[in-house]
Amino acid sequence: MQDQVRFTMNDGGVYSELVTYVNTQNPIDYMNETTWSKDITSEAAWTWSKLSNLIVTLDYVSLGNTDDTQLDIDAVGLAVIVEYPWYGTEWASVESISTGFEMPIFDVNFADGYLDGLEISSCGLTPINAGVEGSWVSEVLVSEPGQNFGRIHFDASNSNGATVEISSSITGGDFSEFTAVENNQKIDDELIIIRVTITDSCVDKIRLDYNDPSLSINGRVFGSLDGLATQYSRWKVFVNEQEAAYQLIDEIGNFNLLISIGQYLESGVSELTIKIQSWFNWDSNGSASSTLLEINSVQVTGGFTVEWDEDPVCQTIGPQYFTEDGTGILIPFLDRCIDDRTDSSNLSVSFTTSQNSLINASMVQGDIRLVVLPDQHGVATVTVNAYDEAGNYWSETFIVYVEKVDDAPVVAEFPSIIPVEAGVPTTIILSYYDIDSTGLTVTTDKSWALVDLSTSTITVTPPETMSAVPVVVSVCDQTTCVNQTLVLEVISLAELSIEELLIDASEPREGDVIPVRIYVRNSGNSEASLVSVRCQSGANLVAIKSIPLLQPGELGVVTCDWMPNEPGTQTITVELDRANGILESNEANNVQITTVEIGAALPDESSSEASISTITLWSITVIAVVLLITAFLLFAPKKIKKL
Repeated sequence: MQDQVRFTMNDGGVYSELVTYVNTQNPIDYMNETTWSKDITSEAAWTWSKLSNLIVTLDYVSLGNTDDTQLDIDAVGLAVIVEYPWYGTEWASVESISTGFEMPIFDVNFADGYLDGLEISSCGLTPINAGVEGSWVSEVLVSEPGQNFGRIHFDASNSNGATVEISSSITGGDFSEFTAVENNQKIDDELIIIRVTITDSCVDKIRLDYNDPSLSINGRVFGSLDGLATQYSRWKVFVNEQEAAYQLIDEIGNFNLLISIGQYLESGVSELTIKIQSWFNWDSNGSASSTLLEINSVQVTGGFTVEWDEDPVCQTIGPQYFTEDGTGILIPFLDRCIDDRTDSSNLSVSFTTSQNSLINASMVQGDIRLVVLPDQHGVATVTVNAYDEAGNYWSETFIVYVEKVDDAPVVAEFPSIIPVEAGVPTTIILSYYDIDSTGLTVTTDKSWALVDLSTSTITVTPPETMSAVPVVVSVCDQTTCVNQTLVLEVISLAELSIEELLIDASEPREGDVIPVRIYVRNSGNSEASLVSVRCQSGANLVAIKSIPLLQPGELGVVTCDWMPNEPGTQTITVELDRANGILESNEANNVQITTVEIGAALPDESSSEASISTITLWSITVIAVVLLITAFLLFAPKKIKKL
């Protein structure tokens, strides 16, 4: 089952349902709580007559069984908003005051210039004779470091009787021709000259601002302009109580306003006041309307701060004097420097040397280290720069004198002991030089030690054997002598050589035993013992023989039995003292090689005959030896007997 609560209204027979509640399970209470309402503005074109005849029906309908539900109404009313045309003005103001800084303004001093037909009076520059043209020219005006002059501002009692002109220069070059300028005109130069020409006027003052100081305002107008008298609604900007900008409020949208404000600033004043005021004039028909002016940012540009950073100051270094090959010096430096902002230990130092081959300059723990390079003399300049952290620097260029010194000759040391053979010339290398001289002389204290400068050698021929003989070698230039001692061990040496190599066979053949006889001569001054003689055929060792002892001048002989195993050209090599166990004056003559032509072996018969002949020969030899022994026993003296 359902029940309903329905509100309807009857406007002259036109029914409109306002609200219907269906199947209410819980009470509907607009009496003890918020009242129920509905906007019916759009339901009809209402008039007071219609409103007075409006019928509102509030009905409760229950379907089914009876119940105890009831609809209680306290009152029904109409809330009517009446709109009347209205007029009025609303205004708002906001102000910002900044203090504690100087204005970027330069006041031109008329006294610092050149007057011609003008004079400085209480009102400013004015002609000496009324109606007679005169002029005033300023000195060169220089802007603050890193800044430019922005706009020029001047006041004249009669603008038609005064002309202001500007001549400018870029970085100190030639100045341009004078050009007439208007009040508040932008210049944007670092160096300028001002010329004022007056016929019938008085120029009160001339001011220059820096960097064209400007006020930037960002904001928006939003809402609705309905009911607003836009021709009378406006907002203004005031700088130091002077109107700087005037803007109508006649459109919706964002705006970005840039205003030059140099003409509103005064030098010597440390306070800047910015004020923004708005006026809203209404001419409304009674409809609701709202218009808003919103300022998002206000920024002033063109100001600057000049911070002076002085150059470092260091103690003068002055000229420095050295001698060639002398020691270097350390000059205390950083602890003798001062700077207004940077600590002396943080100064950076650089060097520039006119002759890098003469002097070396560097920093060592805050000191300047000067080192003269070896074997150099002359004059050089050294420039030292000390930089602070901002890049300012102190600089000095000082002179370095290096006096020439005649360097002594340099002689290389000899080996500790040099063995030489008595009576035999021995050549020894002499190494020396002198960087300053070419006419050197070399002498020794021994008559048998001769110097050859062309080959830089010393030839020694010691006359006798001695264990250690010192030879003093003197190398001299024009002023200095340098001595080196050459120690000789004078010894007598054997000198082995193969005097003759004989092959004892007229027609040597393959398989024959061929005696090779070697004659060895000792032509030295010392005996040679256990002289080894090595015989070799190609890569095959034939035999190694030994001569027990060879006195000086003695000739020894050994025989190597060689059996060639193939016909053809064969070589036999003989080498003395292969192990170099004997000290000789010349080791290069211990080898001799000879070539032998070996014939093919004879047929077997010839070989048998040769073999028989050999056996017969050996038999005869044995018989002869036996006969000699027998004869010795027969003819030898008898033994001595005891009596």
